[in-house]
This record gives sequence, structure tokens and C-alpha cells, in this order.
Amino acid sequence: MNTLKTALAYAERGWLVVPLHNPKQGVCSCRKKNCSSPGKHPRTEHGLNDGSKDPKQIARWWEKWPDANLGILTGHESGLVVLDVDGMDGKASLQALTAAHGSLPKTLCAKTGRMGTDGKRAGAHYYFRAPVGVPIRNSAGVLGKGLDIRADGGYVVAPPSLHPSGLLYEWLAPEQPLADVPPWMLAKLTGAKPAPAAQTPPAQGEVIAEGGRNAALASLAGSMRRRGMTPAAIEAALMKENDARCKPPLPASEVREIARSVARYEPAAPMRSAELAPEPVTGKPPRQMPAPLGEAAYYGLAGEFTRLVGPETEADPAALLFQFLAAMGSIIGRGPHYRVGAARHYANLFMVIVGNSAKARKGTSWGEVHGACELIDLSWWKRRITSGLSTGEGLIHAVRDEIRESVAIKEKGKVAEYQEQVTDPGEPDKRLLCVESELGRALQSAARDGNTLSPVIRLAWDGDALRVLTKNSRETCAEPHISIIGHITNTELQKLLSESDAANGFANRFLWVCSTRSQCLPFGGKVDRDTLALFCDRVRAAVDFARTVSEVAWAPDAARRWEEEYPELSDGKPGMFGMVTARAEAQTIRLALVCALLDKSAEIRLAHLSAALELWRYCSDSAAFIFGESLGNPLADAILELLRAHPDGMTRTEISNHFGRNKTKAALDAAIAAAQRNGSLRIERRETGGRVAEVLQLVST
Repeated sequence: MNTLKTALAYAERGWLVVPLHNPKQGVCSCRKKNCSSPGKHPRTEHGLNDGSKDPKQIARWWEKWPDANLGILTGHESGLVVLDVDGMDGKASLQALTAAHGSLPKTLCAKTGRMGTDGKRAGAHYYFRAPVGVPIRNSAGVLGKGLDIRADGGYVVAPPSLHPSGLLYEWLAPEQPLADVPPWMLAKLTGAKPAPAAQTPPAQGEVIAEGGRNAALASLAGSMRRRGMTPAAIEAALMKENDARCKPPLPASEVREIARSVARYEPAAPMRSAELAPEPVTGKPPRQMPAPLGEAAYYGLAGEFTRLVGPETEADPAALLFQFLAAMGSIIGRGPHYRVGAARHYANLFMVIVGNSAKARKGTSWGEVHGACELIDLSWWKRRITSGLSTGEGLIHAVRDEIRESVAIKEKGKVAEYQEQVTDPGEPDKRLLCVESELGRALQSAARDGNTLSPVIRLAWDGDALRVLTKNSRETCAEPHISIIGHITNTELQKLLSESDAANGFANRFLWVCSTRSQCLPFGGKVDRDTLALFCDRVRAAVDFARTVSEVAWAPDAARRWEEEYPELSDGKPGMFGMVTARAEAQTIRLALVCALLDKSAEIRLAHLSAALELWRYCSDSAAFIFGESLGNPLADAILELLRAHPDGMTRTEISNHFGRNKTKAALDAAIAAAQRNGSLRIERRETGGRVAEVLQLVST
């Protein structure tokens, strides 16, 4: 996401913004030793006193500091009071408060990058509308341990800023309007007598006693309507809740009346695609999410798994299907392969599930796959699923071969001979599935100088021997079988995937999969365990068969179809999209290979290829949605954005001036050349009465 555009959008809402320092690779851009607030303090000379809503001033700041974090001033100047929930202590304190006073009202909320001891995010900012004429000051601990208030004289770090942890600040629901400060909270902050707390519905699972049944069901119905559920779905859910929890149950006619009454209200505005994708260029139609997977993709056991689990979860069917294929490819292991010349393609898949924060149910989708895998291969499930990618050396260590060294044998204090001994037994199981629920942290690690993660990951996808040529690195792996599943939001991805990652083949070794919530299940779902166990027995039989297979060949009808599809798959595409989809034919082959093996087939048949082609179509469309018209060169993208605002064109001098003359001629020439190669830009020579001027113009599409 473009931070400047976001800052301008905040200013349009009446919020004062200020540029902050950036914690590049965990080090504050202020370059002070032992900075007490890395990436969180203002860059400007007068700090918060420089906060502004002036678009021109804001534009000047981000032209000078394009990587700056973004701060929003709080208090009466912006009309904001922000509750900062900091870490596990803050979460515990907030839970105690809401238990006593009721849940916080629905309001704008952002996740911070603060991590808890459980390895999950443990920080949030709740934004409230500041009360008119009631001064509220900054405070720490007044509401409880780990709970801070940012109001008059304060500020908060706002999305899409980068946290020192490597994660981005993110909105949970960008469309959510501001709520007023809860009366009980206002009373605690100002010393006023609190208003009586509103009665809150019983928690999930608790009995709803007589006297609270109507209020509880009405509250539940309102929540479902705001999420966009239809009147029929609300009525069905209320009927189920009434029978399960209301003691005694209300008459069915009364429950239907509650549902009809609530259904008269308009549902909340749906989530915009922009919450998943970057903001579309002005004047351009927004990019479309990929069309749902066609029926061909659901062939065989992978499709059966999705149809079995899908109705019982809010997870995207595409996320379920792709992650199931990745897990099965890992369990099968290195053995079955498809040969292309001297190269071999194994069943290991790399993929990134891209979705809008918690709303995409990325973690939910993996949880369903993870639960099934326990019933398929318990040993693999216990030992060969990991996370925490940070260095190439660490990845090699997880699949390292046995190490033998020559050890001196001494007699009477003197070396008598040297014998070869095993000094490290290594890891006998070369299968490894890395599941990165916060892929942004791995991308940030890979970007650090000297980090070997990216080249080792590229070797791992290829199935080549893994080694790092450093003096002290003795660990290697001759035959790895590594698979990767990453989860990330598009905001993080746009900020952390570097140009070199796109150009050097790192990005195109991954399948890019867009994910959204498939349905709304207020009470969750439950897969029948007996049915799942029987299904997993069949999968285990397919895995056992796959391990007996060596080289996989084409069935005749599939070979003819592959011959037809290959030219289009192998044809290069321009820009960033072309870079991340450059291995289209290889990725399709691997998907077809896994589909064939799960079908107990030692050859790729037409149904397997058809499934793989539809799966790749979804990945290609996802990549087009995620990366759009980006050229993979940030300066080239910025120049095209600038030319869209100047349809008559601009000279090189005018473009250089726009960037404050701090871009070198070589950088500008390279960016312009990239845009020309993509066909996005043309250069016209115009007579000016003196020297002929070169004018750069956007090529309309």
C-alpha cells in the first residue's frame, strides 16, 4: 500500500499526521545507538507540533522520506481517543474490564506488530471518537496493566507502518466507523460517575435464562445482519440457538418475529477488494478477485477433502484445496517425479495464501488441513512440520545429512592415527513442511545483508543439494524434500517483497493464492470425525502407493492436451506479474503430479492435467490481482503513477524535479527503460524553438 496515499486519506478524515522514523531490519533510521523507540518517533524538527492535514506538506514529507512510518495525532486536534492494548498484560487487563462492563463497542481497530509469548500478535489500537468538551490526557496503566490511552498531546503509529518485529500495523476492518468512548471507560479516565453498564448477552455456551432470551437473540441477530447474513440464515441460526441455549425456549413464532424485525435493517457495507489489493490507480477500474475455482480443480481426493470440510468452516475452498495438496506432496516425499531433460520435478510445492488479515481465515484453512494430516501420517505430523524461517543455514540444519569427520586417536598423549567417525547423525527424514503464518517476518529476514535464506529456498524448490559456502558451515543436504506454505496480507506483501525477490526467481517458485472468507458461521462447524477418519484411510493408501512410484509419464490424451497448452504457459509476460508467474509450466506439472499420485496413478492423465490447469489459472489470476500492473521497479511504477496525473507528458527534467532531484540519472534511465519494455511508456520528441525536448507519455490501454 502506498503510505503517502494513506496519509492523505487520513488527512481527509480530519486527522493530523506526521512522518515517523522507520525500523529498517530492526534498526531505527535515526541511527542513534540504543534508540528507545525504534521506528516510532517523529522525523520532523518540531515533532508532534509539525502534525498537519495539508496535502502539500504531507506530499513533501513522503517525497523526502518515502519509507517513513506514519503517525496520527490523537486528542481534540484529530478528534480521536485511542486505547493501546500492549502485549499479554494488556490483553488480560482488557478481558477483565470487558467481563465487568461488557464488550467494547464495534469501532475502528488496528493490529500492531507486538508479539506475545504464545508467538501470536498481542497488540491492538482501538480508535474512538473523542468526546466534545471533555479533555482526556495521555495515560498509562490507569485502566489496567498494559493498557495505555493516547489522547491530548499524544499520537499513535498507524497502518501501514512497519513494526520493529518485522510485521506491519494493519486495520482489522477499515470500513468500521468510529464509536464513542464507552461510558465506563470515560468515567475511569475523567473521574466521573459511571453510567450503568448495558446488559450483555451471555457468552457462547452459557444458558440464556428467562428474562434475557429476547435481548440475547436480538443482539445475536443484529450481529449476523451487520455481517451481511440473509434473513433466512438469521432465522435458522436463531432457531438453533433458541433450542440449544434458551431455558425454556421461546415460541418459534417469537423467534421468527425477532429475525424479521432485525432483517429490516440494511447490512453493513461489504468488505472492499481494496482491503486485499493495493489501491487501484486513479482513473483505472479496480482489479477483480480471481473467479472461483472451476469443478475441474476439485478432482480426486483433494476435491473430496474440500467438499467434506468446506461446509463446516469459514475458510476459502481454494485455501483448503491448495494447502491440502502441499501437505500431501510433503508427506509423499522425494521419489516420484516428472523429468524435464536433466531436471526433475518432485511433489514439493511452495505457496503463499494472501488474504485480508483475520477476515481471510488463512489460519483456519491450515488448521483444517493440519487436523486431517494427523490421521494420515502421525510421525510426519509430529516431527516434520515447522515454522520460523530466518536463515538458509537454519533451513539446511532441519534436513541435514550425516556428518563424518576425521578424529584424532591418541595413545599415551600422542596422536597415533586418524579415524573417520560420525559427529552428527543428521536428520534421516528429509521431508519438511514449513508453515509460516507470519510470512512477512521471513521476508524481512531474507532481505538482510548476508542472509542466505532466499538462495537456499530457491535450491530447495529445485530439489538440488543444499549447502552454504561459508568457512564455518559444515551442514549440507544432498536430497532435500522441502515444502513451504506462507500466510500474509497483501499490505505486508507489497511492502516486504523486494524487487530482487521478483527478479531472481524467488517469487516465481511460489504459487500465489487469494483467500477470502467463504461464509459466515456464527457457531462454527464440526466435521464428522468418523467420516474424516475413513477418508484419511483412503488418502493413506494413496500415499503408500505414491511411494512406490519413480518417474511419472504422460497418458496419450493428456500429452496431446499438454502440447496445446504449453506454448501459452511458457510465454513470458511483462512486469511484476510476468516475473512471479514465470514458472507457469513447471508449477502446472507439479500440481498435475500430485493430483496423479493421489489418484494412485503412475501417469498424468487428462483429468489430472485439467485439474492442474484450473489450479494454475486461479494462481495466475491471483497474481494478476495481487501484483497488478506493477513493473517490479518501484521507481518505474512511481513514474507511471506520475504520468497518469499529467496526460500531456513530462520531460525528464520535470520528472527528476518531482523526485527532489535525489534520483540518479542511471536509476531514472533504468526505470524509464523498464516502463518502455513493458509498453507502458513512450517518448516523443517535441520542437520547442530551441533544443528538441523529449517528452515521456503514458501509453493508454
